[in-house]
Amino acid sequence: MSLRILQLSDCHLPAEAGTLFRGRDADRTLAQLVAQLATLPPFDHILLTGDLVHHGGPEAYARLLSIIAPLAGECHWLPGNHDQISAMQMADAEGRLGRKRIDTEHWTLLQLDTTAAPDGRGSGSLAVTELDWLQQMLAGLQHRPVLLALHHNPVPTNSAWQDEIRLANPAALAALLQDAPQVKGLICGHLHQSQVLTFAGRPLWCAPSTVIQFAAGCEHFTLETEPELSTPGCRWYELHDDGRIQAHLLRLSTAAAESITHV
Repeated sequence: MSLRILQLSDCHLPAEAGTLFRGRDADRTLAQLVAQLATLPPFDHILLTGDLVHHGGPEAYARLLSIIAPLAGECHWLPGNHDQISAMQMADAEGRLGRKRIDTEHWTLLQLDTTAAPDGRGSGSLAVTELDWLQQMLAGLQHRPVLLALHHNPVPTNSAWQDEIRLANPAALAALLQDAPQVKGLICGHLHQSQVLTFAGRPLWCAPSTVIQFAAGCEHFTLETEPELSTPGCRWYELHDDGRIQAHLLRLSTAAAESITHV
């Protein structure tokens, strides 16, 4: 048996449905992706890894939850640099979605908030309280495999403008992982790219955006224009009982991708 985890990231739903985000309808692309995902075997958990709404209020977060409602699986979210935590909390009045620790039969999922000390350009940090919490969690999880989820990528990607707005204090996170072999991998968003990286000796997977992608390896901000790489997508993972992680990439089908090209 394995635990099936879906990661949706960087949805950037606008405050009002129908408003375009960099030329695309973010509600529409997310809904198309959900329709495709609904044909797969159900997921156990859905992790929404930040920049879910583009400076919108609680209504936009409620709209997001409505769009993904057809998907089975327990939903959890964490903030990105474009999110408003107060609006997220208003849309999740019962506090069901913001759980930072999710325990399953064999695995523990830990969600990290990297939005402390924003620089106004897109970077963020792990607050001291967040690092202390993680240290405490790892101390009590020495015999369970752990997956960490965060928004900002902690490693550079040879894209100058993006490397300037990655996680600002990765060394503090790496120091905690040095003596935590139970952490088997990390997942992030923020890059608007599908990336397979390494951090602190662990695999780090970045999910593409559910709406638009950024071109990799660029000096300045550049939208991806290559048809396949620019297609909305997501990642899903199989977490095996023995601590292995299998990562999968899913993009919109050709027909769905063609239908959004001229939005």
